[in-house]
Amino acid sequence: NGGANTNVGLGTTGLDVRQVYMTFGNNDIGTFTFGRNFGLFGFDAIINDMTLPGVGVAGSASGANPSNTTLGSIGFGYIYVDTLAQMDYTPPDIAGFNFTVGIFDPLNSLTDTDNTAKKAPGIHAKATYTLKFSDDMKFYGSVTGITQKQDASSVFGSYQYTSSGGDVFLKFDVADFEIDASYYYGKGMGTTGLFFYADDGFGHARKSDGYLLQGTYKIGALKLGANWGVSKLQLANYADSIAAPALLDSNNKVTLGAYYSLTKNLTLLAEASDVWSKAHDGGENKSVNGN
Repeated sequence: NGGANTNVGLGTTGLDVRQVYMTFGNNDIGTFTFGRNFGLFGFDAIINDMTLPGVGVAGSASGANPSNTTLGSIGFGYIYVDTLAQMDYTPPDIAGFNFTVGIFDPLNSLTDTDNTAKKAPGIHAKATYTLKFSDDMKFYGSVTGITQKQDASSVFGSYQYTSSGGDVFLKFDVADFEIDASYYYGKGMGTTGLFFYADDGFGHARKSDGYLLQGTYKIGALKLGANWGVSKLQLANYADSIAAPALLDSNNKVTLGAYYSLTKNLTLLAEASDVWSKAHDGGENKSVNGN
């Protein structure tokens, strides 16, 4: 790949193998996981996003030179969970409570132009709680944390800072209704992908946060849904506002969708999304896409 920095969020391995891992354990000792798998931070938000099998935000696929993939709600309500080389431990479930803790191979930020090796792995952890009221009513909630030391360098020299963040996810099912809500906050976490625009290039971390609200209703094989997502990114300081006035301020979108399970393996869907992005200098970009 010509020495390009591929050890970043939304990057790929030489072969695009996103999940290759092993697990072992039992009901007494819990479960150990080793290998490449989805991370913990942001996982519940994306796996429950109704636009995941569809389009949601068209992203670069709607540009003058279409590329890569559509976004769903990535960068418009949550940061992409990504697939990380990791080692995790999950104990046996206790009355609906559980947690997972582990370490992962650290990723570089986009501003780390020299692909600097990290001195320590990243750490992530997740606690979950499931409560079943009846066959038609249940609650699920999770809290996730992540932290990683950034040892970076650029044309201006070497620098260090800490990236850390957390998210909360809640899901409530009542018969054929489902309501989801998620929120994340981070410092040095960036936006859209892990550690994208996480600092100003001098080691001053930028803060970011966002949320996604979603409601769906099933009528037989048909699921109707709507979601609203917002992601925000703050400037690091006054100097950052002078150097990067066009930095993203916020991404916002609303999606309405209909999803019909024609067979077990085939879903027909239709979506319409209203998307708008704003920069710190007041610039805007708006679009409406349907699929």
